[in-house]
Amino acid sequence: MSDLDVTGLLEAYSTGNLDPVEAVDDALARLAAAHEALNCTIRVLDDRARAAAEESAHRWASGTPRPLEGVPFGVKDVIDVAGVPTTAGSWCHGDEPATASATVVRRLEDAGAIAVSKDATTEFAVGGPHPPRFGAVRNPWDRERWAGGSSTGSAAAVAARAVPCALGTDVGGSVRLPSAWCGLNGLKPTAGAVPRTGVFPLSWTTETVGPIARSARDAERLFAVLRGPDGADPRSGPLPPWDVPDGGDLIGLRIAVPGGAFTELCDAAVRAGVAHLVDVLVAAGAEVVAGEVPSAGEALPIGYQVVFTEAATLHRVDADRWDRYDPVVVRRISQGIVTPAVDYLRALQFRVELQRELDAVFADADLLVVPTCPSTAPRLPEGTVLVDGEEFPLYAAQSRSTMLGNLTGAPGLAVPTGLAPDGCPVSAQLVAAPHREATALWAARVFQERTSHHLLAPPSVL
Repeated sequence: MSDLDVTGLLEAYSTGNLDPVEAVDDALARLAAAHEALNCTIRVLDDRARAAAEESAHRWASGTPRPLEGVPFGVKDVIDVAGVPTTAGSWCHGDEPATASATVVRRLEDAGAIAVSKDATTEFAVGGPHPPRFGAVRNPWDRERWAGGSSTGSAAAVAARAVPCALGTDVGGSVRLPSAWCGLNGLKPTAGAVPRTGVFPLSWTTETVGPIARSARDAERLFAVLRGPDGADPRSGPLPPWDVPDGGDLIGLRIAVPGGAFTELCDAAVRAGVAHLVDVLVAAGAEVVAGEVPSAGEALPIGYQVVFTEAATLHRVDADRWDRYDPVVVRRISQGIVTPAVDYLRALQFRVELQRELDAVFADADLLVVPTCPSTAPRLPEGTVLVDGEEFPLYAAQSRSTMLGNLTGAPGLAVPTGLAPDGCPVSAQLVAAPHREATALWAARVFQERTSHHLLAPPSVL
């Protein structure tokens, strides 16, 4: 059963070849094994999941399945599940069970999906690879490497074939980066497209919730259920109709492939993956057009300034407990505390200027194709990355392309494009105009219909 993704599970259920009870039991057993090998799971939701699986089995038997009936999923442990503590990866949080599930969890469960785990996260989704409470999550492609963050356990569990999909959050790349390093598809939706109600906050400007899945088609299924206002998140408002083209070609699609900051510090294997994706899209009918983002190189440092300042605002009330925080978290929120108001406000103004630059590109293009991250997965324990054989600090490199979407609010989809010579996945990112997730998902689906990179499993799959 481990080879079945969301779409495959639903097909197996519909033909009677598989029962949700069997699938959930298998997922729970595989989660235990994955955690033993990778340290990816904070809590397994055995009783809750098995009860839900019994209901799903009954619904399939009676001919009344919901859109995601019986699909197991993991939940990053900054997202509330009713009756379960949310630790946010910290010693200082999560003693009491959540009183209600986050909107995103409730929506998946209302569609028939089954929450089976709370997945490891870096502390408060802003800490380093080694959170003091739970430790580093190892990458199933190479256990001497990190799975990526901050949705670290979610990506590792999906890549290890323990679950077919999971929920993560993304402030500077935290869905897309671990997806890229684990060979998965990760969607950061448009700002406000998915409600954040019931999610432990980090940055009100840049934070989103999104799905991690094995295929673009699965990400499409999940996002269709997750999107839309809930009446509680003030940033979540009415959305345009949801419509993903069904066609197997991309005639009329215009793609821009900007260089500059996106490729200046980027390994040759990653660049080759981007070029490969572009070649396949062009063969499917897409057209390459000009398009550059002149200020893209400033997005990472300015984005961090926004994130750290807003995180400091949220965590300053707990300053007497910082001695129990991950030192990386303390260093980051300390940077935010000493950021002058004029610098923070200037950063928000830069955000508007960057949005205008993207608008200019999208006047002539439907998608940008850029690297998701500049290297394969970081090496533990230091967390350094190699770019063309040269070692770089993790934080100088990891979010160079992803922060663009967090600052501007534009959606981005990480898509696996193959393996590097070191045997680890490389990834490209499809960036679309706001509320045009369907365009990115369409292009990725066509790419995956013509290639098999998304089907590759880690050699250490359990």
